[in-house]
Amino acid sequence: MNRRQFLQLSAAFAASALAVPVLAQEKPEFVTVRGDQFFYRGARLPINGFNYYPRVHPWRTFNVGEWEPDVTEKELRLGANLGANVVRTFLDFNYSLDNTRSQQRNDFYLAPVARYVQNFREFLDIAGRLKLFVIPTLFDSADWSLYQPANHWIAEAYLQELIPPFADDPRILCWDLQNEPDRPLRQDAKPVIEFFQIVSDQVRRLAPKHLQTIGWTDRARAQHFPALDKYLDFWCFHFYDKVERLADLVKFYKAQTTKPILLEEFGLATGGPGPDGAFTEQDQAAHYNAVLTILEENKMCGSVPWCLVDFPIGLAGNPPIQTDSPENHFGFFRLDYSEKPVTAILRKFWRATQ
Repeated sequence: MNRRQFLQLSAAFAASALAVPVLAQEKPEFVTVRGDQFFYRGARLPINGFNYYPRVHPWRTFNVGEWEPDVTEKELRLGANLGANVVRTFLDFNYSLDNTRSQQRNDFYLAPVARYVQNFREFLDIAGRLKLFVIPTLFDSADWSLYQPANHWIAEAYLQELIPPFADDPRILCWDLQNEPDRPLRQDAKPVIEFFQIVSDQVRRLAPKHLQTIGWTDRARAQHFPALDKYLDFWCFHFYDKVERLADLVKFYKAQTTKPILLEEFGLATGGPGPDGAFTEQDQAAHYNAVLTILEENKMCGSVPWCLVDFPIGLAGNPPIQTDSPENHFGFFRLDYSEKPVTAILRKFWRATQ
């Protein structure tokens, strides 16, 4: 059996074994883009979302032995009750791999852990019950070696098994091909761009009804728009700068493309050492109000701020930061799930668009 035959066979098996059954009379509707906005069931869909890691398992959401669906449902409900309609989560490439199987090149096999995939399916079920569309982010924690042409087969084999079971799932808003690939792009952009072109083509073949994007960080990445514009359905940027610089950045991105531009991450920590943690909860609320006002004034498609809940010291980060850090304090909700003042700002903006 050659490589192509293996990939075709594994895709067929995965789809038949794990796909969500759809009744004949059902016609699932998927989120689409029209101009610079998202649409669902014929109406504009403003993206009111949040980034999510579980409070006590950040960066390890779906890991076998750590996934807690009851806790996740409780936490996601907090965001849904604010008026959110989207949740972004992360599929950790390293933790999702089935390392018990052979991964030699000649075997053409690199499987995601079956239990890990099932945990993600349970997440989709929870999000669906709460009327939250899901943005799963792929290849989080991927090593630099994955971008090398000799190793593209690894990504292809992995996607061949991961994507097909979810290809007809309308709860998935899009596949985010990777979170913040800025560092490898600075190291050597050519293999990284080629990697995304290959991955995008494959995801498009495997899940043609879903949208695609990439979670960029700064405006320097706009130089790659021409190389990827035909592959991606919309563009994202992340913003952790002074709010005074946002309006100019929005105008800059709008000049690069006519597709939707989503602010996929922004936020402000309410504690932790150093200047990044020297803000209060009131500062956070003011920051959100200013950011969301600028997005509204510029008729942006929406945002997905960072993040839902605070994290205990010693858990946040990848690898975990053992001392206190601003990373522990970005949440809309404190460790005891009580609301920070920013929740009032989110309710005001999110519920106004419902």
